[in-house]
Amino acid sequence: MIEWIERQADKYILGSGTSSVRPEQEVADLIKNGAFILDVRLGLEAKKGMVPGATNIDLLVLKRHLDELPRDRTIVTYCKSGGRAGKARDILDRNGFTVVNGGNYKSLLKIVETSQSTST
Repeated sequence: MIEWIERQADKYILGSGTSSVRPEQEVADLIKNGAFILDVRLGLEAKKGMVPGATNIDLLVLKRHLDELPRDRTIVTYCKSGGRAGKARDILDRNGFTVVNGGNYKSLLKIVETSQSTST
């Protein structure tokens, strides 16, 4: 059931999508410099695992939670594939946030885990 929901979410609420995903090194540098990591997947998806330090706000309710996001830090969005993260990037950009699309969960998890292991 969750896979069907994920496919529907990706199908109907894409914005700039995966075409707006930033290069891995750029995302790694932003995170190293204190970027806020935003997981825009459904709560059910986030329960399967999240990037360490990330905050989950479902894309479908993001506009109602803008006041919970920092305006003094770059926000890196991610989702399952990068598509919804692109839509979140579009929404946040239109609302005055500094934001980049970090892509998909697995890639961002790898970036964060790599940066944590090299900083210790």
